[in-house]
Amino acid sequence: MSKYKGLGSRIWAGRFVYLILLPVMAYYIIFFYLPIFNIQTGGILMAFKHFRINRTFFEMEWVGFQWFEMLFNLPAFWQVMRNTMYISFGRLLFEFPIPIILAILLNEVRHSKSKRIYQTIFTFPHFMSWVLIMSLMRDLLLADGIINQILALFTGQTIQFLSAPTIPINLFLVFITSIWKSTGWVAIIYLATISGIDPTLYEAAMVDGANRWHRIKHITWPGIKSVVVLLLILNCGNILNAGFDQIFNMRNAVNKNALEILDTYIYSLAFGGNFNQSFAAAAGLFKTIINFALLLTANKIAHLLGEEGLFGRGVKG
Repeated sequence: MSKYKGLGSRIWAGRFVYLILLPVMAYYIIFFYLPIFNIQTGGILMAFKHFRINRTFFEMEWVGFQWFEMLFNLPAFWQVMRNTMYISFGRLLFEFPIPIILAILLNEVRHSKSKRIYQTIFTFPHFMSWVLIMSLMRDLLLADGIINQILALFTGQTIQFLSAPTIPINLFLVFITSIWKSTGWVAIIYLATISGIDPTLYEAAMVDGANRWHRIKHITWPGIKSVVVLLLILNCGNILNAGFDQIFNMRNAVNKNALEILDTYIYSLAFGGNFNQSFAAAAGLFKTIINFALLLTANKIAHLLGEEGLFGRGVKG
């Protein structure tokens, strides 16, 4: 009883923090968790039913794991999984470190006005939709676009960027555009963490003769390391979410095989010609289970390495 009494006391002490979190919690509960257990629409149970548009959920027949077996036997599914893995692991390798570097560099800008200008420039692309960004890309990368005109001037050749069936060119465009759009926005998290580091640590280091690299290595990096690990764990938990909005606007009839990911594949299954929502629900449930397993695995590895994970601090062995 005392345990729950202590928990209630801590909740009451932080009541204003929980009050601020209430709208966010309500958003996730209403739009993410309640649909899972919605009796009228079936929720995740739709993956085990045979969807028929002219019947209610309770009138649809139970088919068990039929849709999962069909999904795993589709050659297109494994191609889609490979594309998703290429893009997701590429994001972790190439995109994830860039906001960290940018935040550290911005923190080293001593002129406050210049720092605000740079931060605004880097953050602005986040507020642009992928539809607009893809329109700009087409103007730049078409056969007669600016980039190909420059290439033709110096090499006499052009590159079909937007209609290339090969994976490398498409992955290059995916990573470059995503870095340009999201880096400044994600860097805000690290900048906020850096601002919480005790400034007297930097002053003491300067008195001891530490240069900028030493201060970054021994003060800034340890100060943001726990946040970096936390975001890395969350990114591992979203490994199969390869960016629906971006890929949906980038893919076309030529590069579809190279850019089709699990999210766009599920979308096609749910709203394409077959309109098989049970099949799409099975694919979505498979993706959710894998993401959740990867999230727990990444969190466990972080704990084993002695880092702070999602639910507490690990113990170094």
